[in-house]
Amino acid sequence: MFEKTKSGASQAKAGLAVPEDVAVSIRDLHKSFGDNVVLRGIDLDVHRGEVVVVLGPSGSGKSTILRCVNLLETPTSGSIVFEGVDITGRGVDINKVRAKLGMVFQQFNLFPHLTAKKNVMIAQQKVLKRSREEAERIAVEELTKVGLADRVDYLPAQLSGGQQQRVAIARALAMNPQVMLFDEATSALDPELVRDVLGVMRDLAREGMTMIVVTHEMQFARDVADRVIFMDGGVIVEQGTPEQVFDHPQSERTKDFLGHIS
Repeated sequence: MFEKTKSGASQAKAGLAVPEDVAVSIRDLHKSFGDNVVLRGIDLDVHRGEVVVVLGPSGSGKSTILRCVNLLETPTSGSIVFEGVDITGRGVDINKVRAKLGMVFQQFNLFPHLTAKKNVMIAQQKVLKRSREEAERIAVEELTKVGLADRVDYLPAQLSGGQQQRVAIARALAMNPQVMLFDEATSALDPELVRDVLGVMRDLAREGMTMIVVTHEMQFARDVADRVIFMDGGVIVEQGTPEQVFDHPQSERTKDFLGHIS
C-alpha cells in the first residue's frame, strides 16, 4: 500500500513504489456511492504491454474500476499510480492524465454534426494543441488502421454501429495513449458487427498496447488476454491465465458464473 505524505502526494510520485514495468498500479481501492459500496479494496497491477480482461456479473464493479483509473469517478479511498504518478494525489492535472489514457465506452459518444475524420481531430487540436494539418494526417492514419479509410468523410449517422465504435477507437488512439481502457465496447452492437470491433482490439493487443478490457466476450478473453480477472461483489474473486480461469477455476463463484454463460 502506498503511504500518503502530509502533502497528499504518494511515495509513487518520486517513482519509489512501483516497478518500471507496471503501467497501472491499484492499491486498496474503495468506491462507494452513498450507502452503496461498489469496490471493496481492489489490488491490481497491470504491466506494460499486458492485456487484462475483467469479467463478472452486472454490478460487480468492473466498469467502476475503469472509471476510477480514468478519474471519471473519484475513489473513496486507496491509490492509483499511473506511469509512476499517484493520480489520486492532490494537484494532479486530470486532463493531462486522461490524455494518456484512451477510453472506449459502450456508447460511441461521437459528435453527430462532425465527420469521422473531424471527430478524431478535435481532441488532438484542443487537448494536444496539434495543428489542423497534423491532426488531420493522424486522424486519417488511425481511421485507416481501424478499416475506415473509405469512410473518413462520413457523418456518424451514415455509419453502422460497429463503424462508429471503430471511429471512437481511432479517436482514442490518435491521442497516443499509454493505456487503453475498454468498457463493454461491443455490448451495444448487433452480433454481426461485434467481430470487426474485436478484430481492431486484437490488432492492438498484437501491437503491444497495454489494455484493460471489461467484456462479456469470452472467446476474445480466451484468445487475447494475458490475464483474466473475475470480479463479484466489488472484489477480485479469482485471476490467472485464460486457461487457468476458464478451464481450471478455483472458486465456486467463478465456476457458477462461467457455467451460466458457456
